[in-house]
Parts: sequence; C-alpha cells; structure tokens
Amino acid sequence: MRHQMESVDSRRLRAGQSLKAALLVSALAFAPAHAMAQETDPDEDADVVEEALQDPNTIVVVGDIARTIENSLETKRDLSVIGDAIVGEDVGDLPDLSVAETLERIVGVTSDRFKGGASELSVRGLGAFLGSSVLNGREVTSGSDGRDVNYGQFPSELISGAIVYKSQQAQFIEGGVSGIIELQTLRPVDYGKSRVQIQGLAGYSDYEDRVVDGDPYSFRVTGSFVDQWDMGDGELGIALGGQIRRDTAPEDVFTSSSTYSVCNTDYAQDGGSNCDFTASGSADQYFVSNQYIYRALETQSDRDAVMGAVQWKSPGLDINIDAQYSYRDDSEDRQNLTISDGRRRISPIEVSDRGALLAYTGNSRIEINPFRQEQSEEYLGLGANVEFEVGDRLTLAADAGYSQTQRRRDELDMRIRTQDRVDYRLDFRDVEVPALTFLDTTAVENRIGAPFDLNNYDQYTNALRVRRRQENVDDDILSFRLDGKYELDGALSSIQAGVRYADRHRVRDDGIDRSSDDSTNPIALVNGIFSDEAIAARQPFPVEDLYAGADTPMRGLTFASWDPRQLFLALTGDPDAGLPLGSTLSPDDTDVTEETWAGYIQANLQTELFGLPAFGDIGARVIKTNITSLGISRDLETSPGDDPGEIDITPVGPATVNTETNDFWNVLPSANLGLELNPDLLLRLAVYKAIARPDPEAMSAALSISDESDAQDVGQAISAAGSPYLEPLKSWNGDISLEWYAADTTAISLAAYYKSLQTGFDTDVSTISVVVDGTPTDVQIARTVNSDDKSRIFGFELTAQHKFDFGLGFQASYNFADSNFEFPDPTIGRNGETLAVFIENANLPGYSKHSLNATMFYETGPFNARLAYKWRSRYFKPYRSTSNRFAAEQGFLDFSTSYDLTRNVEVRFQVLNILDEPNLLYRPTRDSLAQSDFSGRRYFLGLRGRF
Repeated sequence: MRHQMESVDSRRLRAGQSLKAALLVSALAFAPAHAMAQETDPDEDADVVEEALQDPNTIVVVGDIARTIENSLETKRDLSVIGDAIVGEDVGDLPDLSVAETLERIVGVTSDRFKGGASELSVRGLGAFLGSSVLNGREVTSGSDGRDVNYGQFPSELISGAIVYKSQQAQFIEGGVSGIIELQTLRPVDYGKSRVQIQGLAGYSDYEDRVVDGDPYSFRVTGSFVDQWDMGDGELGIALGGQIRRDTAPEDVFTSSSTYSVCNTDYAQDGGSNCDFTASGSADQYFVSNQYIYRALETQSDRDAVMGAVQWKSPGLDINIDAQYSYRDDSEDRQNLTISDGRRRISPIEVSDRGALLAYTGNSRIEINPFRQEQSEEYLGLGANVEFEVGDRLTLAADAGYSQTQRRRDELDMRIRTQDRVDYRLDFRDVEVPALTFLDTTAVENRIGAPFDLNNYDQYTNALRVRRRQENVDDDILSFRLDGKYELDGALSSIQAGVRYADRHRVRDDGIDRSSDDSTNPIALVNGIFSDEAIAARQPFPVEDLYAGADTPMRGLTFASWDPRQLFLALTGDPDAGLPLGSTLSPDDTDVTEETWAGYIQANLQTELFGLPAFGDIGARVIKTNITSLGISRDLETSPGDDPGEIDITPVGPATVNTETNDFWNVLPSANLGLELNPDLLLRLAVYKAIARPDPEAMSAALSISDESDAQDVGQAISAAGSPYLEPLKSWNGDISLEWYAADTTAISLAAYYKSLQTGFDTDVSTISVVVDGTPTDVQIARTVNSDDKSRIFGFELTAQHKFDFGLGFQASYNFADSNFEFPDPTIGRNGETLAVFIENANLPGYSKHSLNATMFYETGPFNARLAYKWRSRYFKPYRSTSNRFAAEQGFLDFSTSYDLTRNVEVRFQVLNILDEPNLLYRPTRDSLAQSDFSGRRYFLGLRGRF
C-alpha cells in the first residue's frame, strides 16, 4: 500500500514485479558502502547480477542509461492511467540546470526558456496553463505570476522520480487538462540502503566570459545521506540532502515597451507629436511600441536548497514526514540604451500585412538607464502523511501539507536623456536585433560642441530621474486530505473515496514606488549627474562584443554606463533612499484567496474483457471553489508630462479596499480502461472531464497603471490586472494509447487525444469611475472574462526507444496538437478600440503545434555519452494584461558524457545549448519583434563520489 492515496503512482505497481522497492528513488543511487547498523549492501549492478544468477532466464541490463530506460518503461507500463515517467540514475545523474531540464526528457514535455534555462513546462505542447504540478501529491506555490512551479528551486540531484499523468482519475487533484507532473522525493525505508553521495560540479559560461570583471566559472556542491534502523517491530529511515550553488545568468537583450499603439500611415506631422490613430481614417494602420531598448547585463545567481524525509514503517502503519527548503538570491545590473520617443514623427518604410512596423524613421531623445535589481525567493514545503490499515480490507490515509513562497524584489532605476532629439532609423528585417542607425544628430552636436557619440557622457544632460521600486509576492497553500480504500473480491477490486480542503492565498504588493519626479512623495537628490560623486560612478561598458551570438549589425554596441548602486548613492546620498514610508497599498496590488473543497469516489476494476486481462477505474470528483479578491482604490492626480499633450499619473490620498467574491462548482467524472492484448502489448482508453484554473494574478481585482505609456489621457494609462469572476477552463477529454513493450529497453507507443473545450475567453470592455484631480471621471477598462465559445484540441503522440547490444541506442518522441482556441488581445486603446480589432487572436497560452525530443546515446562499460535535441514550434506567451506576446520556435542541443574512474567515483562533462539558440519574442503580431535574449553555451565538469 505504498503511497496509496497521497502519491498517485505507487498504487499501480503490480505484485511480483522485478523492480526494486526503490524504483522511484534511484536518483539517489549509491555505490557499495558499509551500512550503518546493518550488513553491507551490494551495489546496484550486483543486485542485478544476483537476480540473474537466481533466474537463468533473466536478461541483465547494465549501464546508467539502460537501467533508467528499463525503470521508466516499467513504471509507465504499471500506471493505471496514460502517462510517462523518468526514474533511475538519469534523474540527477547529469548536471542539469534544474529539474525542468530533466523533465524535458519525458515524452511530450517541453519547456519555456528563461535566462538560458528551462522554466515552465508544457505537456503535449499544450502550455503550462492547461497543466498542473505537484510535489509528493501536493500543490506547490510559486513566485511567478501564475501557478507555474519554479523547478529551479528543486535540485535535480535530490529529486527521486517524476511521472507525467496524461489522463485523469477521480482521486487526482483537479487542475490538469493536458496532464499532471508529479515530482517525488525519497522515502528512506522503501529505499532500503545506507548511502552517502557527494557531488562537485564546476561550470563555465562563454557569455559570462565577455562580462568585464565577470566570473565565467560557477560551481555547485550537492550531498545526500540515507539510512535505516530497526526499532522494535518497525523500521525508521532518514534521508537528507542539500545543495549550494553559485552561478551567473548572463544575457544579451533587446526589448521593447509592452505598450503598443495603433497609428495611421498618413498621419499628418504637426510639428513633431506622436503618431496617432483615427477610427474614421482610410489609410493603413500599423503598430508601434513606445520604447525600444538595447540592454547589457551583469548577473549573479545563488541558490541553496535542503530536502529531508523521515519515514516510520511497521506492519499496518506507514508514517512519512518530508520537508523542502530553498533560497534563491539573484541580482543584475542593467545598462539600457533606449529610444524613448518610439511614436514620434514616424515615417514607415515597410509595414507587414499584419501591421507590424518592419522598418521606419523617427525622431527621439536618446536615454541611458542604469538599473539595479535584487531579488530573493524563499520556498518552504512541509508535508506529513499517515497510512494505516483497519482490518484486512480497509486502508486509510491522512495527509497535511503546507507550501509557501516569498519573493522580494528591489529595483534602483536611474534615467538621463539627451536634451535634444535625433533622427534615426530602425530596421527589423532579417535580423535578431534591429539595426539602429542615426541619421541627423545635429541638435545634440550643436549643444555640446562635439560629435555625436553614444559613449560621450556630456551629451546626456536632461530629465534626470531616480526611482526606487519594490515588489513583494507571498503565496501560501495549506491543504488537508483524507482518503480510504476498501478491498473487494471479484471484478470490482476496490473502492476509493476521499475529501480534500485547500486554502491558497496570493498577495502581490506592487506599486511600492518612489521617484525624484513624484510630487507627493519624492526622493530628494543631493547631487547632479555631473557631480564628482556621479562622475566617479562611471564605468567601462560592462560587456565585450555585445550581441556576439546574434544575427545583427549591432554587434559590439557600446554606450555610456554607470555602476547603478554607486550612482544611486551619489545622486541621493543614502542607500536606503526611496524605501517605503507608511502604507504601501496601491491600485496595482493583488490579494486573491482561493478556497476549495473537493470530494471523490472511485471504483477500481480488475477483470477480463473479451477474454483479455483488463483493469481500470470509474469515478467522479466534485469541487466547490470560493474566490475572494481585494482591490485597492485611490484618487489619481495628473501633472504635465515631458512632451506637450502628455500627462504623468500618480495615485494620491488614502487607500480604499474593495472586496469582490465569486464561487462555483465543478463536477469531473472520469473512466480509464486498460487491456493486455498480449503480454507485451497494452491498449489504454480514457474518458474524463478536467479543468484548468486561471492563474491567481488573473483573478485580481487590481488596476494596472502604466508609467511608460506617454499617456494623453487617464484612460490610456489604466487597465484591469484581472477579473475575480474568471472561472476555470472546462474540457471533456478522450484518450487512447497503444503501447508495445518489446524488451526491457525497447518500446514503441502511439497515443491520440481529443479535448472539447466547453468554455473560452473574451475581452469585456466596461466603464468605471475614477476620481481624477478631484473630479469623478469615467474610464474604460478591459477584463478577460469567460465565454461560452467552444473549441477543440486533437493530436497524437509517437514515441520509440531502443538500445542495441553493442551499446548504441536512441529515444525519440514527437507530438502534434491542433487547436482552434481563440485568446483575444486583452488591451484597449484610444477611442475604445482594441488591438484585437486589427490583429488575429492568439491560441492557448503556451500551445505549440509541434514538439519533439530526440536522444542518441552510446554506453559501454564505465563510459556513456548522450546527444539530446529538444524542439518546439512557436507558441503564445502572455504576460499579465499586456498585449499578446508570442515566442518563436526553439531548438536546443545538449551533450553529456560520464566515465566511472572507480566503482565509487564518476567524472562527468556536459555542454548545454550547443547551438547558442536565442529566445525571440513577438508582440502583438507574430512578425513584430519585441524581444531577443541570448544566453550562450554552458559547460560543466564534475565528480560524483558514492560511499
């Protein structure tokens, strides 16, 4: 009855299977050692050899990769739902940047890339929004805007196994239309061995090597310990693991403002104001961003993690307590060169059929923006589970869990501009970073009496501003569940039932913002930009050969730069300047509580059907959800902006808390059936209803007030951050899977699926009243709301894996998904027009039509090598309530190899992102380049000792 209710995989293991009890904990596999208070255990290979000696028909599978394939296939075969797994030495065997890289090896799992590493994960290319993740059967909090788990907080070396459930059972926690990813930590008694492991890993980044005074070398040290002791009629086990990691996350970046405006191509230039849109105009329209930014970065990323588990097991009783803690500390210094007047005096050169401004000339001040960001993220997870037998047939399990994530961000933001504007040309055609050419710089040259030069500090003399911003995120989940299983005789083998309560509270304290141009609460400046203190803060440009990995003529760009912390201190005289004074409540704040009650009943079947062995289940899950969302209202005050006709907007006066509530029910029936067509051929069928919950931020009652919109009226700068009345996406689903297990390391499977989405999303424009300069003013805002629009997803998934006798092998999978879902652009512009009037709707967040994984490996004796390629087609990547954003197709090639120096010591080498693949984002259409990130290759060399 291991993990019967609280961990949804173990109950599917067949009686009499040959896998060791530690199937899902072999990420902590160790070489032979003297057990504490026990006899010496044989090593992993010796276990296999011993079994082979006892049974001459046993085929001995040796090698880390081969045993991982064997274990993963055995686990997949024993699931009572359609799914895939990765278990064995492969989980933690290589220096992956995070668990996300490891999970990408599972069939149908793809990731989104952030700072060169895998982050949020998608199942079957359907986006993280349609999936869910659990750790030891419990939900996990997040410091990001959504429910996406930060897999970087879990060292891959300390995770014992992972399973992806692609169809549903009633007992599963609701929330996964595409699938559920479950991570598992070790249960020490079940592991059954005494082991100590120490691993040291050194890394090298070629991008960080270009950072002046940067450290291209990184390291991580991981240690783990597990042991068991006989105590009376039971056994006590303890497992501990920890990791210290010091690293960087270098990037070269081009980006644009998230605010886009619609303009007419024949707009009359009236002396230099911004381009504009007229609904009655007959000329073609195009889209233009308010700002374009070229960015150089210096970064540091430190992560520490500890995991532990205690297990007590005796006849009829199993008690487990587990804990996870991680602390992440990131910092980055940015140097930004900004075209600050992106809409001014636009003369289009080429506009795409979709309205993307591909090349144009304009007129703008040039802005330099030294910027410092420090961010910490602290995660704590606690869980306790008790499973006990009541008589011969009834088993009860009680589980309690607590998960907390706290993220703290502090930003020092300084700006200085040229006083005069220059004419320039931007060309986005056939490049990864747009070509910037300056055409007429006479006004700047005349003022300073010197040639125009981006590196000349003397030409940046205007609009000095110092700003401090802070953002705090707190996400907490408290959950309790009680499950029971009653064994029966006959085709109905057992009945399960259970209840669960969970309370999730999400707070984002945003808008903690003070600046030197804030008339109500300013930061005082004690020095100017040309003071001795500020001059001393100047520094050499921080990155050599900027955009070295990009297809662009901007390679080697440099411009004036300062040390952000030193400049902030020079200008303000106080490192604590701008810290909050009094209440930090603002209209930007999010405070959402999601309370859920759930109950289920499930009947499990074990019988024959059409003369074939059959197994399955049928059941239903019922959920009641209560949403409470708090919104902050404050009066607004306007002041003249930098240009005629523009305004700056500042919240003023006391804060008023508004409460909005919503509640709803969901009923989720499910049925699974498996047929053994022959001992090696398995057919599975599944029909179920599932939901995908909206992100907590999407249910916010907050308003978002833009400070970079070049607003001409209040309505342009205000938007809704979310909607408390947004409910889950509902879907009926049908799946079929045919799986052929030809040998221990050979299998082919084909799965097909159809999802009928019963609801969709729409953009609702409504009018609210806001007090502006003491006068109630009607303002239009847009909210994403549910619609009755129906859509569908259908697709198939093909996977094959095999190892030849001479050591060469492969694993390959391909997923195709077709969806007609529509996600409208959530923004509104002037005259009440939305960008969606001019652009096509997006599809599902995170949805890729095509995705594939392919691995070639060679393994013989103490040596193995692996070449892995992961690719996904373009996908929609929304960010809060800004205009729709799309990621280009991505392909990443990695290489790894290892060699056993001795039975206890292994040396490893790995290269990640061999092709130096960039991350390209487009907004609001798929041909309007909005952001380019380049992070380079990463090299790792390490030793692992097992004692």
